[in-house]
Amino acid sequence: MHPRLAELLDYLDAARARVLGEAARLPRDRWGIRPEPDRWSVAEVVWHLQRVERGIAKVIAQRVGEARASGHPTESDTASMMHALDGRHVADRTVPIVAPPRVSPPESVDPADVEVQLEQSRALLRAAIADADGLALGSITHPHPMLGEINLYQWILFVGQHEARHAGQIAEAAQAAVAAH
Repeated sequence: MHPRLAELLDYLDAARARVLGEAARLPRDRWGIRPEPDRWSVAEVVWHLQRVERGIAKVIAQRVGEARASGHPTESDTASMMHALDGRHVADRTVPIVAPPRVSPPESVDPADVEVQLEQSRALLRAAIADADGLALGSITHPHPMLGEINLYQWILFVGQHEARHAGQIAEAAQAAVAAH
C-alpha cells in the first residue's frame, strides 16, 4: 500500500476505534435513546456514519475506475496528506452542520443493525481504497457538498475527520442516555 494511503487508513482506524469506544459506553439496548427530541441517538449517529461512508466509497470507486480507464498517472509523492483539510473545520463541532436528507437517519433505526452496517461500509471503503492504490489521487477530484472540489486523498481524510466529529456527538448522546437511566 502506498505510504499516503497507509497513513490515511491508520487514521481511519483510529477514528473508528474512538467512535466504537464512545458508543460502547452505553449498552446497545439503549443506543436508540435520543439525548433531546431534536438530537440524534447513538444508533442514529452510527447509521449516519455508515451512510456517508458508503457514499464516499462509491465516489472513490467510480472516480478510480474512470482514472484507471483513462491511464491516470501513478503516485510518486509520499508527503503526508493528514493536513489536506486544515482550515475546513470538518471535526469542529462548534460549527453547526445540518446533514442533508439523503444521509439523515430514517425515523426508525435498529440499534442491532447499525454496527454491522458500519462494518460493511468500512469494508466497502477499504476495497475502494485498495483499488485506488498506486494512483496519483491528489489529481482526481470530486465535488463535496460543503467543501467544494476536493481530491480523493481529501475524501478519505474527510471520512476520519467526519467520524472524529461524530465521536464527540456519540459521547454526548451516550452520557445523556446514562444520566436518564
